[in-house]
Amino acid sequence: MTNVVSQTLESDLHRLDLRFASLRMRQPRLIERLARSIEQNGQLVPLVAVAEPSAHWVLIDGYLRVEALRRLARDTARVELWDCPLAQALLIVLVRVQARTWEAIEEGAVIRELITQFALSQREVARQSGRDVSWVSRRLALVQDLPEALFVAICRGEFSTWAATRVLAPLARANPDHAQRLLSALQGEPLSTRALASWFQHYQQANRPKRERMVCQPQLFCQALQA
Repeated sequence: MTNVVSQTLESDLHRLDLRFASLRMRQPRLIERLARSIEQNGQLVPLVAVAEPSAHWVLIDGYLRVEALRRLARDTARVELWDCPLAQALLIVLVRVQARTWEAIEEGAVIRELITQFALSQREVARQSGRDVSWVSRRLALVQDLPEALFVAICRGEFSTWAATRVLAPLARANPDHAQRLLSALQGEPLSTRALASWFQHYQQANRPKRERMVCQPQLFCQALQA
């Protein structure tokens, strides 16, 4: 991946186009830590954006930092402005996440964006990001078959990474309808990670009629197990 020409500037937050916000998971605890760090030490790491002809700056990296800045009622930020196409910028970020705290499902979302919006093949993504094709394929599989409502809920932080990758994503690939019904039930009555793990273990061993009941009333099922 070639280097790009960049400059670091101060920008109003409202100038930033948060086009790829849906690719990042909301992590309230991390945002809180970032806010404390910025309050104590200032913004140490600039946001990364790409300028478009419309004069908007499309934010590529730094969505959690934007949340932290807003929490502190800041209206400006240091921005590293890259002079390159959006697809190239996303590929560079995909390379750089090896040294950052990104969830596998977020990497999968970036790869899906590169394939669906910028017409890159999995092989091309692998070549340009310095990964092998199997890594790209595994990450893509985490998000490729997810119902949109489930993916949005995961990125909003409504479910833990464990729940997303070990229960909801596999269930969505095997039975999208059951995944959607479980999602609706959990949004009304959440389960702990331990309870959800137990629920999924029993679901995998259950017959079809029992599974139908389990996805509609997971809380009731777990209560019955404890009784």
